[in-house]
Amino acid sequence: MSARPLPFRAVVLALPVALAACSPFHADIPPSHVTIPAGTAAEASAGRVDLTHWWTDWHDPRLTKLVEEALAANPELRQARDRVEQARAYTKMAKSSLYPTIGATGSIAGGGMNWRQATPPLASSIDPNLGDPMTDGHLAGVGIAWEPDVFGHNTATLKASRAMELTAQDLLHGAHMTIAADVASSYLSALGISQRLALLDRSEQTLESLLAYATARFEAGQTNQADLESIRAQIEALRGSRPVLVAAYDTFRRRLAILSGRTPDNAPDLSGPDTFSIPAPPRAMLPSTILSNRPDILLRRHMVEAAAQRLVGAKTELLPRFGLEFFGGDGRLRFDGIPGLSGTGGLAALTATLPIFTAGRIHAQIAQADSRLDEAVAAYDQTLLNALAEIEDASEQRSRLDTSADALQARTQAASKAATMSHGLFEGGQVTLQDVLTARLRLIDAQDELVKTQTARALSTVRLARALGGGWSASTP
Repeated sequence: MSARPLPFRAVVLALPVALAACSPFHADIPPSHVTIPAGTAAEASAGRVDLTHWWTDWHDPRLTKLVEEALAANPELRQARDRVEQARAYTKMAKSSLYPTIGATGSIAGGGMNWRQATPPLASSIDPNLGDPMTDGHLAGVGIAWEPDVFGHNTATLKASRAMELTAQDLLHGAHMTIAADVASSYLSALGISQRLALLDRSEQTLESLLAYATARFEAGQTNQADLESIRAQIEALRGSRPVLVAAYDTFRRRLAILSGRTPDNAPDLSGPDTFSIPAPPRAMLPSTILSNRPDILLRRHMVEAAAQRLVGAKTELLPRFGLEFFGGDGRLRFDGIPGLSGTGGLAALTATLPIFTAGRIHAQIAQADSRLDEAVAAYDQTLLNALAEIEDASEQRSRLDTSADALQARTQAASKAATMSHGLFEGGQVTLQDVLTARLRLIDAQDELVKTQTARALSTVRLARALGGGWSASTP
């Protein structure tokens, strides 16, 4: 048998189309309370600065190699990439709710039937099946179910999912930026310590020479025991500080290994030249441009968008929801000895639900979503303030350290001249060897202070590049 078309089918199919995009709700995003500085004309003309691979500005092949190895093998980046894939899959699931669901069903049945009626013995003896007729049948069909997104609930969910997918990408970009900065900081710190260890060895050698000279003078009765003990104390102080510096140096090497996805015992070999050339700080940019470079700012912005869409979705719960269902199939049922029944047919239905009494649940969900939207905006403001502070702090620190490095450079040059002049005076018999060795110690001390300042200057440059949002791009895998 064949089912006749239902007279309201056309109305059922046309209704969601007529009501589509009729949602009366929208979410007003609370304004940010943070005012971004306008910037200067020089900053406006500078435009966007490409800091995607800022570490190449150091012109250090070893640094570039370490950063690229870490960005290729870091476990944290693998986790971040997996979270992006998970977010994309969730977006696909949310998008699927906008489309009908189609499924096929089928069944086959068979068995015996015991009829509650007398069976003539003669007939039963002739054909035993007459006393227990066999039955079989099958049913197969296609079912379609669809909830038309009349008032935008599923669309709002999809938009929120897409925003959260972008936050997962922002987390990946932020990890990319942080790891590059960590590698550079660890590498530069290790080189700075290596320079200080070399200076420490020179200082110890100079003190050993001074101790030998003072001992000879003591034996000649030209000095006292206190001078000898003072020199010995300086030597022991240097020897005591060396293990601390070596431990710090090894710690940074192990950190480089971990960042590159290797075990600590496979730390990279940093032997060789331990000097570095610090590049100029990035040129000025508009604060608004700087903030658009930072993944943490973009993440908070996308979280605000997701919270706004969730609020829209919560409000649509107050409106009716519609559903369309259709089933069409073919079936057959047969009993032995009875004519079989078979036919095709279809069934369509329109469902509608409207919440009438929920004990305040929906309004509570709306209030919760509204509060979360305000919380997201507050978090965005806090991230803005932190970003501005980081940029100002790193920029000022670099400027102050530049000034300090210039002063220490002048001090080192003066100490170097004094040591050279002292050596010349010693050869002319005008000063003692102790004066020469003391001048050398002053020079080494000035060089050590300069190395510490230069290392801090290099690290502040890395922090500035990171604060400006360097180390990633939209094409970052």
